[in-house]
Amino acid sequence: MKKRYVLAALAAMTVLAGCGDNASQQKNTDNTTQESTTEDDLTAADPDEDGEELDPEFSQDVENNEVIDADDAEEEVALDPITPSEYLVQNASDYVTLGDYDGVEVTRYTYEITDDMVQDEIQEELADASDEQSTNAPSEDGNIVYMNLTATVEGEEAADPDETFITLGQEEFGAEFDQKLTGVSAGDKLDFSITYGDDTWQEDWQGKTVDFSVEITDVTASNTPEYDEDYVKNYTGYDTKEEYEASVKEYLEQSYEEQSTYDEAEDLISACLARTEFTGEYPDDLFEACREEALSGYSMFVEEDGDVNDVLDMFGVTEDDIAEEAKNLVNRRLFISAYAEANNIEVTEEEYVNYVNEYADYYGESPADFETLYTRETLVNALYESKVTELLLEKANVTETPYTPEDYEEEESEEDDTLDDLEIVEEGEEGVAE
Repeated sequence: MKKRYVLAALAAMTVLAGCGDNASQQKNTDNTTQESTTEDDLTAADPDEDGEELDPEFSQDVENNEVIDADDAEEEVALDPITPSEYLVQNASDYVTLGDYDGVEVTRYTYEITDDMVQDEIQEELADASDEQSTNAPSEDGNIVYMNLTATVEGEEAADPDETFITLGQEEFGAEFDQKLTGVSAGDKLDFSITYGDDTWQEDWQGKTVDFSVEITDVTASNTPEYDEDYVKNYTGYDTKEEYEASVKEYLEQSYEEQSTYDEAEDLISACLARTEFTGEYPDDLFEACREEALSGYSMFVEEDGDVNDVLDMFGVTEDDIAEEAKNLVNRRLFISAYAEANNIEVTEEEYVNYVNEYADYYGESPADFETLYTRETLVNALYESKVTELLLEKANVTETPYTPEDYEEEESEEDDTLDDLEIVEEGEEGVAE
């Protein structure tokens, strides 16, 4: 069993459970492969075939982190015994009629890592290494403006006063809002109104006039290091820019190779599901479990004592959308279970334990905590799906297709829209989430 397909399978399950748009399960590009791992994201670089970690943080000096004092290591708790096959859907063939999967058409994207992509990654690293400094000068484009904000929608106060911030130029609350907060300094108080169109992300503001009361608490500017030999030596652990840039390119090549594997596996599973007949029936507990997984991707944005329904409303996700996501996951698990049963595919306890130990170590968790975090059911199904995927690919007609610059631009635009929404949510949770 190839490790990269284990990663793709687990990524597919967590993404499927956490995304409302099927398109977002496809070709995630730059930011997706480079973001640090969160509780609902396992698409970061996994250890390579030799067991070495592919660390996306180039600014980290690996040599300084190789030796860990055994006295500081926590005593690991052994995993409970497990029979992996018990976590598949039992008698899945009662709900599924498998089809003919020979010659399934699958696309595998290939990526050319350009110098521009390398430089873009370096710029992100520089931004990560930057720090904020308060400025006495009036705010300008690129500054971060911290404030106490009260919004009143047509005479009704939308929420309690909120401590938040915006980055001028990103237009989190619209271009006009940024204009109002350009040229301000700490201590300034402003009252103004903005009439929003129907395209604003905040549904409660669409087509309405919002009265804002703002008190500026701080204005900061980012102090970004200059990209030179001193930066390379002080921040990256490399001696020259050439060595550093070569390592960045190697990381991007590995990341996009993993992205290609993930996309290939998703394309394959989607094509096979289209050739599979489902009775429309399924165990009730399976649907409920899949529904909980569908909701889990949104739960990370819930404030303390908050309600996941508020987050769903913000993303425009309805109960019907959650039910559809759950049904898609139900069908996927039914298919994997039925195919594994028909082809005598098994995951052993040893394989499961080794997998949990390996990835728990990579993500800095104890095996027991990692298992609790992602659940046995999800992890076991990921392992079975990886084996099913590998077997199906042997029968598939795989076509390699270069991923074009036009594809990059289109995907980056879609991804930026999603990231803007996430940044707005996180800003609203400042002081609560992190």
